[in-house]
Amino acid sequence: MHRPAITFASVLRVRLALLLAASLPASACLTPESATTSDTDATDSGATDSGATDSGTPTSSAPTDPGTDTNAADTDAEQTTGGGGEQTTGSIDPEGPDELLFQMALALYNASDFNGADPLFVQLWAMYPDSPRRDNAGYLHGRCRYALLDFAGAATAFDAEVAAYPTSLFTDESQYFWGRSLFRLGSYPEALTHFDASLAVDAAGTFADNAYYYGGRTQYELGDNAAAQTILAPFDSKYPGSSYADNASYYLGRARFALKDYQGAVLALTHVLDFAGSIYLADATYYRARSEDALGDDAAAIADYEAVVDNFPGSTYEDNALYHEVHIYVDQMDCASANAIVTDLQTRFPGGTYTTKAEDYAAQGGC
Repeated sequence: MHRPAITFASVLRVRLALLLAASLPASACLTPESATTSDTDATDSGATDSGATDSGTPTSSAPTDPGTDTNAADTDAEQTTGGGGEQTTGSIDPEGPDELLFQMALALYNASDFNGADPLFVQLWAMYPDSPRRDNAGYLHGRCRYALLDFAGAATAFDAEVAAYPTSLFTDESQYFWGRSLFRLGSYPEALTHFDASLAVDAAGTFADNAYYYGGRTQYELGDNAAAQTILAPFDSKYPGSSYADNASYYLGRARFALKDYQGAVLALTHVLDFAGSIYLADATYYRARSEDALGDDAAAIADYEAVVDNFPGSTYEDNALYHEVHIYVDQMDCASANAIVTDLQTRFPGGTYTTKAEDYAAQGGC
């Protein structure tokens, strides 16, 4: 009996059919990484007040003065599925082995099986140097590494992608995720060059608002608050409706706070509170209170410190807020209120840095 020859392409077709039956459909275009009003990855909301945690355990023995708070780089878990299926170079043979391999990888990628998709993208890159899908595969290899939190591997992949295809449809996105990978690695100066490069390639690309925001955010991480403010202040007008609007306003407020522009900080941080789903609500409320405190508006500051405690129990800044309330009440010689809060701190944050600071300040103030 004659048996039909089994080819690589026929095996791929069978595997692809099985995958497509169980996977999400391949997207035709990329979707923005953030569908909410937050970074969605900042486990500490992107900010810490030196020496404070939600348990009162110090992370630093150094004293904290207004404007000297440290900032932990965030770890965004943005949307990583979708896209990469666009035709970019030459004509595509739907029955070609490279196309079948690409569609198999893309089905896995769109199903968030990055471990399964990645080696197939790598295989296409190596086996089919003339494939019209090769730049797609190189880009999505980088996205897989990024989704798998292999930021060094992602940076290497995007480097190779941009070097091989400098005018690809995916160049601006490769530059953006290259920058994000370096940002996650703490290589801020180098990350900044790639955010700028992404915008230079396509100022209206899918991730343009993200790249612009991260340009300002990176300047903040570098300690250049003036540059961060310059970039972030016009964010709303440049990108109306962006899902990064609250992020930009929060770090604009933080930059202004560090620059001791407390009035400007209040304006920016108040805008963050317009976003009901923001992960920065507690942080923005706290730093608005700190700004009001610095301006001598005791009533507003106390109201916001109390809002941090009442509305965001367990937040990073809960013990900080209570300490600053004690500070105000002692300065007002309201020892009854100050001592009540000290007792609260002792109960909920025994031995904490801000508990000790509150105890000391109350005693030194005659309370």
